[in-house]
Amino acid sequence: MRIPSFTCKEGCHECCGLVPFSTAERDRVAAVRPLEQWEPFVDGSWVPAAALASFKCPFVGEAGCSIYEHRPMVCRLFGAVDHPMMKCPMGSGPEKLLTDAQSRELMRRAA
Repeated sequence: MRIPSFTCKEGCHECCGLVPFSTAERDRVAAVRPLEQWEPFVDGSWVPAAALASFKCPFVGEAGCSIYEHRPMVCRLFGAVDHPMMKCPMGSGPEKLLTDAQSRELMRRAA
């Protein structure tokens, strides 16, 4: 199953907030950002400690996502899923959205 692609509004980072990472996703990011501190979060997930203080993803800078190739599945799915919490606040998205069940399966595989 493939995640449908679409183009975001240039410079928009509205979806980059308090993002949960699975342990495997955290470990991949830790390999490229070893000094990042992590805190346990909901259901065995992890969040960057800096995100807990600001509710913003510490991996987003002026040039965009600094861990784009290693970003978690929830970031990859955002805007491409037919679920109220996964809709782009700017209205971007693919023509055909994934179902909630399809997105949960992809999340399960990523964990």
